[in-house]
Amino acid sequence: MSERSYGRRDLIDAFLATREGERYGGYHPESSAYNAALRAHHEAMFGVLQRLFEVSLTGEAAPDRVLFMLFQSTARSLLALTTPWSGFLEAGLLHRRLEATGDPGARVMAASDRIWSRNDESREDHLLILDELLTVFLGDRAGRTFTAADLIAAGTDPTPPSTADHPLYED
Repeated sequence: MSERSYGRRDLIDAFLATREGERYGGYHPESSAYNAALRAHHEAMFGVLQRLFEVSLTGEAAPDRVLFMLFQSTARSLLALTTPWSGFLEAGLLHRRLEATGDPGARVMAASDRIWSRNDESREDHLLILDELLTVFLGDRAGRTFTAADLIAAGTDPTPPSTADHPLYED
């Protein structure tokens, strides 16, 4: 089995995961302790990957400030994607109530499925835009990849925190 490598997509993921709102990156709304550890991990990954790629994806230091405005806007747009089901931790009761309505509930679920599918397509298109812009920012460095050992040597372990170490449901 080959060793996992870290590249542009990981830098994009870290960028998105460090934006406000904890809407990207595996956060759990029911666990502030886990989220704090995960945010610290994403911030460390973002910092190390920026150093390894020799790029700054922050305000004034961005490689192309005009295109960086589109990069930021694309990130905000991606992070704003929701569905009518967004924010529900447990939707079992909703599913049962919709099933009990018969045909109207079936149409609600069919429309919800279409929304989820379109959001998935939209998310992939947003990520494509971010990747293409990052390719422009990086120039000849765009093809770089790094190993876990490279990231550790640069100052961070790429392994995210474990939910076993941070309870997901807090009292």
